[in-house]
Amino acid sequence: MKSAIGLLFWTAGHVANVLALLAAGMYVLFCVIWLHAPLLDVLRVTATMALPVLGLAWLCRWGGRRLRKSAPVSPPSPAKRVLLAGAGVAVAIACGTVVRTGVREYQCSVDRSRHAATHAADTLRNGFERVCAVDLDRFDISFQSLARATRKLAFTPVDLTHTPFARFESLGGRAESVNDIRSRLYRGFRMPDGHRITLFEHDMSADGSRSWRDPKDEPERINGLPARLVVLEDTSGTAVSVLSWFEGRRAYQLWIDANVAHVPLRDPLFALAASLPHSVPACPNEPPPKPLRFDADGRPVEEPMPKVLTQAEVDAMFDRSKRPCK
Repeated sequence: MKSAIGLLFWTAGHVANVLALLAAGMYVLFCVIWLHAPLLDVLRVTATMALPVLGLAWLCRWGGRRLRKSAPVSPPSPAKRVLLAGAGVAVAIACGTVVRTGVREYQCSVDRSRHAATHAADTLRNGFERVCAVDLDRFDISFQSLARATRKLAFTPVDLTHTPFARFESLGGRAESVNDIRSRLYRGFRMPDGHRITLFEHDMSADGSRSWRDPKDEPERINGLPARLVVLEDTSGTAVSVLSWFEGRRAYQLWIDANVAHVPLRDPLFALAASLPHSVPACPNEPPPKPLRFDADGRPVEEPMPKVLTQAEVDAMFDRSKRPCK
């Protein structure tokens, strides 16, 4: 019986090891390839989450071996004791970090939900929104070389040669695909004062997607076009200010790692947005999207699937590259 329990613990330890390493590898790939998060930050977070599980798996294997072997086990060598002690300290630190981060994020989300009305009033009064640290993670993008990012891009990004962006240090770019079409591009820059700027473009004519926003949420203007400014700041003071707008079928976002409600960067941010030249759509003769229908609350309603489709429409549903364009 004792040997069977030992075998069970020993097997469970190995299974936990394999599953933890597999999950860690998938998490790293997802964050780096899909979310474009910086590799070093992803590895640090992954190690913090995986170490407690690997430590528990090691305990299961160690206990299983002790239960399976009736003979006394020889004590480990001094070098092995040091390694085990170091591993134990690392696991303890990782466990503490995971618990502290989890508690902090939980308290932040609970506090925000409990005081939603106060939170909205504070946002309106202060000019920025208090958010949890995890809410800013999507703005932390790892860039690759611009030549690699723009390779096989399905549209022509706006030319920044004659804009203030040309005076900034380029940090590279990152492309994203929609419906297997590379129709999104991020370009990063560092300003002379050290602030980081990211310009995002999405040519919806290239992939056939569409987007809608309530005009009441777009009180700002960029070259006469409706725009929205959102300023986010977490409890540690880390902030991101995001300016977004549409020019025809081109969607733009321009964000800076600062709270423009507190630092004098609001006007420069708007000036940068206004300096962009007119975009050239990838599909200039694209059939116009069907007008949206709205419900009683003013929300857009999805169009029902037509009963009869042409062969071209069927092909476009399964392969966006065959979508009627020119």
